[in-house]
Amino acid sequence: MRTSSTNSIMIGIAICDLIVLSENVYERVQGYWFFNYDNPCVNDFKYWYLYSLHVGEILQTIFEKASFGLGVSLALTRLVIMKAAGTTLKISKPLFGYLLILVLVGLSSVHSLYYFRIFSFNPMGNWEPIETCTGYPANYSEPAFYRGYQDNKIRSQIVTRYKMINGVFRILVSVAYPILAILLIFEIRKSAKFASKALNSKISEERYRTCRMIIVMTVFYVIASTPTGFSEYVQLFVTLGYNSIWGTLLIYGTYLISAVVCLNASSHAFINFAMSSKYRQTVKTCLGMEKQQQQQGSMVLVSASKNQSHS
Repeated sequence: MRTSSTNSIMIGIAICDLIVLSENVYERVQGYWFFNYDNPCVNDFKYWYLYSLHVGEILQTIFEKASFGLGVSLALTRLVIMKAAGTTLKISKPLFGYLLILVLVGLSSVHSLYYFRIFSFNPMGNWEPIETCTGYPANYSEPAFYRGYQDNKIRSQIVTRYKMINGVFRILVSVAYPILAILLIFEIRKSAKFASKALNSKISEERYRTCRMIIVMTVFYVIASTPTGFSEYVQLFVTLGYNSIWGTLLIYGTYLISAVVCLNASSHAFINFAMSSKYRQTVKTCLGMEKQQQQQGSMVLVSASKNQSHS
């Protein structure tokens, strides 16, 4: 797959999505199986556990934003390359894709760390198991911690700036991606019509399939990015009570958005498999299917040469 910038960008999207999904799996496994909040016999305020969730949240935030940025960059890069068909561009080189990944991950890291630097972990006494808990010695206790803010004076300012930038980014993704996708679809359809006349129907059908996959990818990106950007602005300008209708919708909406983001990340593997022949070839090679086909082909070639020699 390391033959063009678009393939490099798809590799970057896959890595970002893998990190985001891994963090979600880690949080769910730890929360439901090991540190269940409803279990009074487990100290879910351990320092290392809270710190691991904190680091996981940072990684999820960084690579989730980077994935959205790479998705838009993928559409833009494809569009520019197709517009300049027949010419060699520097942005079509794999190195451009790798540099773009580093730049977007770096910018996302700076923005995320600007926000997460305001948190600190402070002791809040000792945790003690209740009398019905077994497996603990008498008078057992563990130190308990909570995640709080280092400085409440600058907290409001940092949170406001962070949500403002994050909301703008999400909304730009939800606006820019459909525009780029529509322009790219027109270019692909034009290329497919030319291929059906000058080349063959197989190439034309593959390009039409790419067109359909771009539409699917666009829908997922817009659904995953628009609600989050909108909710960021709602929290900035509207004070929501915890028990209010809007507050309840926002809380459950956050869970729904998280599920959509995971679905969006999971769908990229299937979308890329359908869009890229290099991606399909790489997957087959990793699964051992491509090697087997090559061996079968060489066996047929050998047998054919033997038959020719006998004749």
